[in-house]
Amino acid sequence: MRNQVRPDPLTGIPVSARSARASAAIRTFTLSLAAGLLLSTADATRALPVLLALGVIAVACSTLELGVLTRGGSWLPVTEALLSALVLTSAPPEAALLVYLAAPPVIAGLRHGAVACFNVTLVGAIAVIATAILSEGRTDVARILESVPWLVMGLGVGQLAGWQSRSVRDLEARQAPFAAAHQLMSQLHDLTSAGAVGLDSVQLAAELEAALRRTTGASRSAVLLHGRQDEVDLISSYGDLKPPPDVDGEVDPSIASICLAVADNTFGSVVLVREAGWTLELLAMAQEVAEEFVLRLDTAVTFDEVRLMATSEERTRIAREMHDGVAQEIVALGYVVDEIESMTSESSVQSLAASLRDEISRVVADLRFSIFDLRHHVADHQLAGALAEYVREVSHGTDLRVHLVLDESGPPLPRRTEVELLRVAQEAIGNVRRHAEATNLWVTLVCDGASIRLEIEDDGVGNAVPREKHWGLQTMRERAQCIGAELTISPRTEGGTVVLLQTKHHVATEGMTRHEHHSSPRR
Repeated sequence: MRNQVRPDPLTGIPVSARSARASAAIRTFTLSLAAGLLLSTADATRALPVLLALGVIAVACSTLELGVLTRGGSWLPVTEALLSALVLTSAPPEAALLVYLAAPPVIAGLRHGAVACFNVTLVGAIAVIATAILSEGRTDVARILESVPWLVMGLGVGQLAGWQSRSVRDLEARQAPFAAAHQLMSQLHDLTSAGAVGLDSVQLAAELEAALRRTTGASRSAVLLHGRQDEVDLISSYGDLKPPPDVDGEVDPSIASICLAVADNTFGSVVLVREAGWTLELLAMAQEVAEEFVLRLDTAVTFDEVRLMATSEERTRIAREMHDGVAQEIVALGYVVDEIESMTSESSVQSLAASLRDEISRVVADLRFSIFDLRHHVADHQLAGALAEYVREVSHGTDLRVHLVLDESGPPLPRRTEVELLRVAQEAIGNVRRHAEATNLWVTLVCDGASIRLEIEDDGVGNAVPREKHWGLQTMRERAQCIGAELTISPRTEGGTVVLLQTKHHVATEGMTRHEHHSSPRR
């Protein structure tokens, strides 16, 4: 795992910087106290080198606490306790400076907890005793006795500091993921707001393909993303990349695969086809071009996943609010209309109430379809299944006869592409149900993993043109552009409307299995 500086969830200051400041303050206070006690003695000059040595240890430890090697470790207070004990015990006797023995245990308790405080105190005591025993061949009992009060004081204050800071450390541990996410999202917001980075994965993949084709002379290309459980998603392609037949297990020399990796994480690859074959120089050039895109592309793919999850959660929340809010209130209006109808004998009022109740029933039905639209999604790359389920739900209880044709082959589409296709189909089918007054609805999906054709056709009244303050048609076009496709809306020859979405570089599909479903009118 990479070393990361965690910001404090309350102040925004990095945790390592904040705790390092506290440790530096403890060392400064302890050295100041030692210097003050030393000045009160008769001979302060003799102990000045020892005080300077302690100052060097304190500055070095404070500096290292901000370094990458010490984050998350408790070895620095142990080292500080060992060095300070050796310096103080081996130097000429000066009781005033022994106060610094309390600093490392307090710092350990504050930064790492009670156990670390105890371990540091134990190391300091062992170092004092060992040095006193080996000093000049005799045991300096007086030096040991003078050190004990400061070691005990450091242990006590360190335990108290560890207990007091435990709640803060627990809070930091709980909120650290959210604080890190907030920091990353803030940086991402600043970059996108400044226009410094584009986060459209499909566009970036297409730019990567174009750059590789220009550099290497390849005629066909495809960008693949390697997901979990060995899933491979085709995010962009140019030309027909259907694999050639395997002849005696030989590898086609015209095909090359360029790895897309950030650090040690391989997230995708680019397949290139060059009829003239490949040389080591061309492969190196292709890898160099790919490395210019990998970080941006990986960021865009991750952002796509986060955006899809956030969008799905928001759609679910809106659907829940609609169901529990406005839908229930409109249903309650229906009860009021029933009450009005039961309280009058005038035929005109009863007729008006019946018309109002029918209108309320229509609005409630539209709301239920809208809620279904919001909650409906593609699961496990089953676009055809999600589309069939939606068509079946829309046609239920209506006179609409549905003709559903599904032609699918090849690898699954990227999740984002599947979602956008489903939303376009929902909008187009919903328009037919609400406005077309059609008898028949034809829904066709043809996909081979690289090219897509989605067609929604009806035999209704036609005249599907954009209306003021209605954004359905424009939204469908925007969704098509997001996945590198074109959307056209045209009148049907026999009457009605045809909505056609297809990829810009369409490749005719071959050898696919056709699944055709018809649903009869429901009464």
